[in-house]
Amino acid sequence: MFRLLIILTSAAAVMSLSTLSMAAETGRTITLKKPPEILAKWYKPANKRQVWLHTMFRLRREILAMNDYSAKGQQPELEKWSQKFIKDYKSIAEMVPQWEEFLYLDKLSDLENAVKNRDYSSISPILKKISKSCMHCHDDYQTLATLMFRSPKFNNKIISEGFSGEKIAYDDLMIELSNSVNRINIAIKDGYYSAASELIEPLEQQLEHLSSSCGDCHQEDEVPVERIMGASNSLLPELAEQLELKDQKQSGRKLGEFAVKVCAKCHSIHRLPSDLNLIFD
Repeated sequence: MFRLLIILTSAAAVMSLSTLSMAAETGRTITLKKPPEILAKWYKPANKRQVWLHTMFRLRREILAMNDYSAKGQQPELEKWSQKFIKDYKSIAEMVPQWEEFLYLDKLSDLENAVKNRDYSSISPILKKISKSCMHCHDDYQTLATLMFRSPKFNNKIISEGFSGEKIAYDDLMIELSNSVNRINIAIKDGYYSAASELIEPLEQQLEHLSSSCGDCHQEDEVPVERIMGASNSLLPELAEQLELKDQKQSGRKLGEFAVKVCAKCHSIHRLPSDLNLIFD
């Protein structure tokens, strides 16, 4: 069994994406570069828009357009997309000055000349060289940048109205939810069906408070709320029916189905990135 140790460092401290050393006795050590903090300025919530992310999307689209139009010899379109690309590529250094040294800015003049002179066969090789600068940063930083700037952090989050009617920390609400589900499970296993039934309403209220926080990130998106409340609104009444019948087996199955469709779905998306983010705080 290998043990995995991840060491985060600044870019200046390491010369490559990761340093790997493997030995059966000591396990595997991975050293990763941490992206510059200034990068957060170009992501939500520090910025109103996902500026960095959409710049990357545009660059990828612009490279594809130039490759396609140069292959077809479509000059007007090639000129238009090359101008867009040059502007967006230069903006990388403006947003993160620390990364200017990694950019192949000198190749932009080669690109401009090739486009101007209709040297279509040179476009793709030039773009391939420029793209190597993209992969340099992607290899070094993309994974951690995604975790740090595109993944939600819950450890300092406060829910406006908790189960008690007061503000409650997100982590504390998670504990309350876990306790509620486990208390129902315990009551079912010990045959206390009435006690289990009485715990359903408090659980529903806790879920309502939890779902009220989804809009903080999922703006104009009702899917997370529907995922939490839609499934619980159907499964919890079904659980109550089985408890009324004092059917231990079916009650346990219905509670397990609830745990998978309500709890596990959100955990599978958010929990690991959120826990890893604690490393960076």
